[in-house]
Amino acid sequence: MKILCVALLLVSSIKANVLVRDIGVVGLASHDLFAWDRRKELNTENGRLDLSTIFDFKNGRRWQKGGNPKNEENAPVYSITMSLVEHYQALLSSMDKNQARKETVKHFHAMVRESLYRLAKIDLPKVGRDEMVTNTEQAAMRALHDILPGRILLFRDGRSDVFVVTDTKKAKTRLNEKELNQKVNDYDGDYDPEYLAIRIPFPPITVNLKETDRKFIEKFSPYKQENMLKELEEVGAGRMDIRDVSFIHHIEELFSKAVCSKDNQWLPSNECF
Repeated sequence: MKILCVALLLVSSIKANVLVRDIGVVGLASHDLFAWDRRKELNTENGRLDLSTIFDFKNGRRWQKGGNPKNEENAPVYSITMSLVEHYQALLSSMDKNQARKETVKHFHAMVRESLYRLAKIDLPKVGRDEMVTNTEQAAMRALHDILPGRILLFRDGRSDVFVVTDTKKAKTRLNEKELNQKVNDYDGDYDPEYLAIRIPFPPITVNLKETDRKFIEKFSPYKQENMLKELEEVGAGRMDIRDVSFIHHIEELFSKAVCSKDNQWLPSNECF
């Protein structure tokens, strides 16, 4: 019995406690680092966590709506995006827009620090790396789509109702604190079925996110999606620590580049090597 209890404790210490909030925060961070031009096959974002996805998209003309429309494509990301927009707006009453953006970026970094650790046990570096983000790093981030929840719960009017995260008609639903703080299922080596047939109304198409990610991963990185997902299945089952996953170092390197402030006025000043 004692051996069984110890084993259960070890498994629970390895398993993640990822929240819906973390899906939104890290999802927005991913948009801030990568904006993929499929036709040209290149990243059009600057690879820095400076909220350019909100404040610089279309020369800043859409910041009040959340910037890049990608930030409106699902409720967790949209909720975090708009909370940052509101944070920035509140600061404008006491400081100029440049300082308000800097303070909002600092606030975002604090959010990323917490969420990134829960999601992947990675500490947001204090010293940046003066390099551009890579497609292999983007591929590693895409593998973490394993943990995306297809369904969550809404807690409203004394009721709990199932909410389909991939329902594009409800993508701009603002989640409340209780909804953002609910736990999601751990890594299991596969995508939730809702992500295998995402219906996009304009133009009317159906997207299989798993297949889209597989093509990207296997074209732009040395990894196979199948193998990456098998490792994440081991993580979710408590048989592997996520820090031992073969591709996790790419995500660590990604975020070390993301905080490098060299030639970027919006990031908190830190050293870059």
